[in-house]
Amino acid sequence: MRRRARGFTLVELITTMILIGILSAVAIPRLSGTSSFSERGFRDGVFTALSHARRVAVASRRFVCVSITSSIVTVTRDLGTNPEAAASVSCTAPVPLPGAGSGCSANAVCAPNGVAAGGTAIVVFDPLGRSITTPNTVAPATVTISNQADITVAAETGYVQ
Repeated sequence: MRRRARGFTLVELITTMILIGILSAVAIPRLSGTSSFSERGFRDGVFTALSHARRVAVASRRFVCVSITSSIVTVTRDLGTNPEAAASVSCTAPVPLPGAGSGCSANAVCAPNGVAAGGTAIVVFDPLGRSITTPNTVAPATVTISNQADITVAAETGYVQ
């Protein structure tokens, strides 16, 4: 009686090695980068900062400013005594953000390395929660994050989407 050989044939081994080589060339570069996660996390942080700024403006009946640079987004509030005086908005008081990240101040969201923000430089929410550009001029705002969907602030409602 003849025994049957166990193991793989040479053709099966070569085919398996070719398939593993193709998969490693395609899949590993996609798994090693975390930039898309960093970009999405920064976008979510900016979205939260804008939404929180609008809520603070309505709740405190004061102007709240969101300053946007390429690497940091800060939220400050006007301490003026007349909430209707849009001509003299001076946002100087920091507004603490919920869940502020490490390495940044309590009123800011910092961009990770390789991620940048752009668009409207300063978004001001009036006491009614509207997005304004100049005194009594309601206007929409747009914030762009690298490789992510834009964040828009509706003019009349201040709704962040």
